[in-house]
Amino acid sequence: MHGGPVPFARRVAVWDAALNAVRAYLRAAGMLEVSTPIRVAAPAIEPYIDPIAAPPGYLATSPELAMKRLLARGSGPIFQLSHVFRQAERGDRHSEEFHLLEWYRLGGELAEVEADVEAVVAAVFAAVGAEPPTRWLRVDFFSLFERTSGVALRGDEDDEALRSVVGPALRAMVWDGRPGPLTSPDAEIRSLAAWTALFSAWSDLHLDPWLSRQVGVGVHLGEFPAALAALAQRSQKDGRAVAHRVESHVAGVELANGYLELRDPAEQRRRFAAVNALRGALGQAVLPLDEDFLRELGGLPLTTGMALGLDRLIMLACGCTRLDDISLALGAP
Repeated sequence: MHGGPVPFARRVAVWDAALNAVRAYLRAAGMLEVSTPIRVAAPAIEPYIDPIAAPPGYLATSPELAMKRLLARGSGPIFQLSHVFRQAERGDRHSEEFHLLEWYRLGGELAEVEADVEAVVAAVFAAVGAEPPTRWLRVDFFSLFERTSGVALRGDEDDEALRSVVGPALRAMVWDGRPGPLTSPDAEIRSLAAWTALFSAWSDLHLDPWLSRQVGVGVHLGEFPAALAALAQRSQKDGRAVAHRVESHVAGVELANGYLELRDPAEQRRRFAAVNALRGALGQAVLPLDEDFLRELGGLPLTTGMALGLDRLIMLACGCTRLDDISLALGAP
């Protein structure tokens, strides 16, 4: 690791090289660059991501909804390098404002956007004179969960079934002494809360240590449980309820999240409503629905998308452990 902050003259050169490398790769892959507003009427609704209010709307937590509307209007493959904002995200690897690289390909193969992640990582590492991961692994959630915890899941268990099958360590982290949505009278809220909390607890207890042992290897974690689909399509596969999404990791750090994109407006509305109900049970603000997005979602072509945290990628390429070590955010609050 670098061991400290990168000098500012070097930081500027690094960011310039990384931005050029990213744009060169995605343009060569046939994508057009777009720029959508950073202030939006309504953000994508997620359980633990809080937008920053900017009346009469919000600062965008991602450009996802706006980019999908462009796709629905016939844009073809597109990418964007955007500033995004998430309230109260602070830490060595978190910031309330950061750069999100988001891109969309036409077609239904997540393997294509996973290959893009590998190429973008390699391009940025090369641009700053560093060695990228030597190889990449793809592992599905269900296999890795069973391998690390000893429990086989179907992906459609309700909260009571989950509680009965997981081991005592995970049970204690998720359920013991945890009031609120896990004891809600609404079964859907309980199940969504249980799956969300279980994934977080499993990540802390099992996934993160496993990732830390994959030295020099990038990892794509795919085929999530259906309950964690968010804005991804679902299906039945090998007797399991699967969400077609993937998370990509380098050096134990989550870099990117991708979906085979959901195109059903009624189902997306139902999912947003369920997450809003969970947010309410958690004491978080209930967020408005983006009705314009929902109206246009039915016109979205078969699409895969990926969002990658560029600040984290540059941090890793520079051998640093803190975003502050490579940040150019002079004058930020």
